[in-house]
Amino acid sequence: MALYSEMTLDELKEEMKSLQELGRNALEDKRWNEYEIHMTKWYLAKSYEILPSHSIEVGRRYAIAEEEQEYFTVTGLEGIMAWGFRESTGETDSLPIARLEEAPN
Repeated sequence: MALYSEMTLDELKEEMKSLQELGRNALEDKRWNEYEIHMTKWYLAKSYEILPSHSIEVGRRYAIAEEEQEYFTVTGLEGIMAWGFRESTGETDSLPIARLEEAPN
């Protein structure tokens, strides 16, 4: 299997479609760990898809996809990963850029 960083846009889209289906099946069968693995891979692939046009900014606060009422402040960017800290705990973390969404004002 090719690395996500080496895939074409079409290959990434096909991989994401497959991962969504696998994730949906795992969720329906209550296989939570498997669901988490497929969704993590999906966010990584999605991050490569949006990398050329992403608008994540250092110093900004973002909501984290699939985490209710959780916010992340970006302190650095490296490739597809955003580094920063979680607002609820203050812990340093890194997240794929595709997991970051505009935070409500």
